[in-house]
Amino acid sequence: MTVQHDISLVVLAGILCAFGSWVTSRLYRHAGNRPTEHAIAWHLLTALTAGISIWGTHFVAMLGFRPSVPVNFDLPLTFASLLIAVAGCAVGIVFSASVKLRYASAIGGAILGLAISGMHYAGMIAYRVRGLVDWDRGYLVASILIAVVFSAVALTLGRRDGKWREYQMTGVLTLAIVSLHFTGMTAFRISPLDISGDYVNPEAFKMLALAIAGTAIVIVMGGLFSYAVENRTRMESIVELTAARNAAESASRAKSEFMSVLSHELRTPLTIVLGYAGILSQINSAQPKDAAGNPVQLHEGKVGVQAELYGQKIGTAANHLLTLINEILDYTSIELGDTKLTRTSFPVSDLLAATKDQFQVLAGEKSIRLHTECDDILVHADHRRLMQILINLVGNAVKFSGASDLHLKARRETDGFRIDVTDNGCGIDGAHIEMIFEAFQQIETADKRSSGGTGLGLAICRKLALAHGGDVTATSIVGEGTTFTLTLPESAIDGAVTSAATKVLGRALRNQKARPALPRAARSGVPGRGQTIVGG
Repeated sequence: MTVQHDISLVVLAGILCAFGSWVTSRLYRHAGNRPTEHAIAWHLLTALTAGISIWGTHFVAMLGFRPSVPVNFDLPLTFASLLIAVAGCAVGIVFSASVKLRYASAIGGAILGLAISGMHYAGMIAYRVRGLVDWDRGYLVASILIAVVFSAVALTLGRRDGKWREYQMTGVLTLAIVSLHFTGMTAFRISPLDISGDYVNPEAFKMLALAIAGTAIVIVMGGLFSYAVENRTRMESIVELTAARNAAESASRAKSEFMSVLSHELRTPLTIVLGYAGILSQINSAQPKDAAGNPVQLHEGKVGVQAELYGQKIGTAANHLLTLINEILDYTSIELGDTKLTRTSFPVSDLLAATKDQFQVLAGEKSIRLHTECDDILVHADHRRLMQILINLVGNAVKFSGASDLHLKARRETDGFRIDVTDNGCGIDGAHIEMIFEAFQQIETADKRSSGGTGLGLAICRKLALAHGGDVTATSIVGEGTTFTLTLPESAIDGAVTSAATKVLGRALRNQKARPALPRAARSGVPGRGQTIVGG
């Protein structure tokens, strides 16, 4: 070999063969794991990569061959050998992948080996020398058998599972190609003729060999790049599907938790309603009993007072129950896209004053001082829905934050306005900030909750704000307090109404709030039972 070959080109051909065989093996195994509609395309890409790398190996090695006679190449036949390699590889690989036979891989590999042999000897026919050519039939037959057997083994290994199968296929396929070529070259014997003429410059052949090898490597790299891109995309899809599955499981757990919470929340006011209703139904009996069957002592002369007290307790429990049901209905209608906003013009100062009045008593019981601060802003929005948002935010802060001061601030900004609900309470862990805005999510578990709630309040707040074109966000520092911010865009500000009209509208709204509340209004008037949180 060292006498009749340029050893540098032989090494180059070996490197090209090994690299091409490895890419072919990787593509072949990858194609076998793809869905049927994608597998054929990947098998054809595998065949193209294999054919070009095999042909490139052969041609570079032929350019490294140095007989003692002038040589040349028949270009049409050389190109035909390339087509034989690609087409034969395609037939063998597709047969191995698509035919449902026990030995389909071995048969496909045999076809691949015949394709390699056909390519090699077509290239040898295109190799024109000035001499008499003689073939050793023993080596010729042996080269074809080597190619067929090793190729069959290579594709069979490629179809089996295992950590090292890819590298085993690479090694056997490389051995098949290299053994075929050099066994076939051993069968190729030249007797020089004494014919005058110039020898082809060996350096020109070397440059051509480098060009062919470079082109083949680029094409093989293209196949590898396609695999890498598709594999990365597939892995990203797997990651996305895994995340979606985890999110679905988390949502399922949250909904199960929600059903547990809801059953408790509904049972409590219903038990109160039934208990006191039972007492009232027996108020004229000699010995009325409560829902648990225990006797109830009635004070003489105070039956009417006790009946009024029981009626108030029933009303409180019923309002609690109505709030829970309305929250669920609200969230359902928002999810279905049925939310309709009734926009009117009103001053923000009245909205903050009404919210402060709503919680004045409850805040006093918890020793919380309420403060309001408001710029001169007239908005055009759904008053009831904005009131619902503030009731939820302020209600959470009053009930859960443990704060001593609570500030409601409304101020203009360049792109709209914002309302901040700020407390100096215990705060919320930053890891939970976004979670509290998700439906059915609560920071405390159902078993350890200190207060009730459906876990829908803040989710509803955010969706109502988004419906107005704004948003609800939160910032918090554990131990220092929390700020919930309602932002609304410039389009929610009514700039066409004069300050005089603002005062008139404000008086009208205050007069309206002085009237008895309707059932629907009662829902907005009950403090929001939003998120059970450790913090404002």
